[in-house]
Amino acid sequence: MGVLKDIELYLASADRLNDDGVPSASIALLEDPFGPIQSHVITNSHENPNTLYQACSISKAITALAVAKLIDQGRLSYETKVVDHVDEAVLEGILDPRTAHLMELVTVGLLVSHRSGLSQHGFNGYAREEEVPNYQQVFAGRPPANSPRMRFLSFPGSQCKYSGGGFTLLQLLLEKATGTPFADLMRIEVLEPLGMTRSHYGDLPPSEQNYAKPHATAYTPSPQGPHRFLELAAAGLWTTPTDLLKAVAAIQHSLHSDDNQQTFLSRQIADHMLARVTPNDPDNAISFGWSVDDTFFAHSGYNDPGYSCYVLGAHGYAAPLPFRGMVKSPGRMSIAVMTNSALGAETYQRIVAAVMCFKAFPLYPTLPDFGRKMSTLIPYPGPEGIFIGDLYKSFLGHWTQLPPTPNKRSTPGASPSTYTTDAEWEIFDDNGIPYIAFDGVVKPQRLIGGAMPWAPASGAWQEICLILEGLEMAVRLVFGEDGEARVELVQEEITVLRRVRGAEDGVEKTP
Repeated sequence: MGVLKDIELYLASADRLNDDGVPSASIALLEDPFGPIQSHVITNSHENPNTLYQACSISKAITALAVAKLIDQGRLSYETKVVDHVDEAVLEGILDPRTAHLMELVTVGLLVSHRSGLSQHGFNGYAREEEVPNYQQVFAGRPPANSPRMRFLSFPGSQCKYSGGGFTLLQLLLEKATGTPFADLMRIEVLEPLGMTRSHYGDLPPSEQNYAKPHATAYTPSPQGPHRFLELAAAGLWTTPTDLLKAVAAIQHSLHSDDNQQTFLSRQIADHMLARVTPNDPDNAISFGWSVDDTFFAHSGYNDPGYSCYVLGAHGYAAPLPFRGMVKSPGRMSIAVMTNSALGAETYQRIVAAVMCFKAFPLYPTLPDFGRKMSTLIPYPGPEGIFIGDLYKSFLGHWTQLPPTPNKRSTPGASPSTYTTDAEWEIFDDNGIPYIAFDGVVKPQRLIGGAMPWAPASGAWQEICLILEGLEMAVRLVFGEDGEARVELVQEEITVLRRVRGAEDGVEKTP
């Protein structure tokens, strides 16, 4: 049947997605860059694997791929300066007399790696009946632009600060340097060579009807329809998950090529594109257009009024994993998930976790540009009897948050870290079914295995993620490498519990 169809059948039906506010999720999986791309759409509507979605900020990653290609061709370099190609008159809005000299330092490399020092995190786009501004109006923040004036926030090269404004300036630079409109440049240099036949920068042609309509929730489509963008490099790509994985596979091929192979990029340029610009700062794992870590490169995206998406690829350079039972390395896998909902981020996060679970990949503490730590994700409940076994029995007993603080009580709406620290949770077994009970609540909640990897890539020896039936809450049962067992309550934040009484003896134990 295939893992993607299994995810719909056992975890995430279209009705479940609708209940979460997502009308459709289009998914593609590539287990090896030389293999076939698997694709599937979870929907109650018309969407299919060829349906177009806005790629949102993933547009930046594909733009970065075009930049790398032009550098490979010798037509550009990461040291190319903005002022060598862009007229000062267009930049008038940015060039505050107090900081105008800083533009002399801005290069292609700084723009594509979010180190230009320029403002404007993202752009809202324009409804179909609204006028789309030109570059000068966007840079100056003048009508009909709906974003503020771009300006320097810091010295070029001094820090990483995400800047869709910088990518819009990069877009103009690319047009001036090549003499080609940006949408045509992307088609010629990237989309057509990679066979991305369902991809397009800019407004969709009138004849294109197979596209996903944006939604605020699954039942609330945007009356405006999809927004239009001048800022194409930052947010203006229409594509499918399948086409995105063609781009990821091209990067993976290039990373592992030799001098005799014809690949989209030379190995040297591909390596450079994914090189961290802040190697000593793990919290800012940014490269030249992608977020990266020791195993993956990735990019996420969100566009008003309702698209959310994510693409992830393994670059194949990760060190071998310590043996963890049936866990296997992701090798050079890749996955893309696109939704047409403003609420789609949690859905694509859960789908990525489920794919990794089904494929027996390890649990990574974080994924690049994922938007949250994997340890704080509440995954989909798994099929009956799956993902649990009897390992939970090692955690039967009474647990509390330590150290106890008398008279400290949680308040309505408080975060999980403010649960009363002297209240107890009990994990118990009833005829082979695990339950959890909380002080003062008469009826316990059943625990269901969560669709998430159970063996971390490092750290704890084993983890089991259980969902509290009917609640947006999870319990992580963690076996430490030192033999210590702990329970973690997950509800946006993590609250760590320590055992105080065993399941059978009823005697308090030393924390």
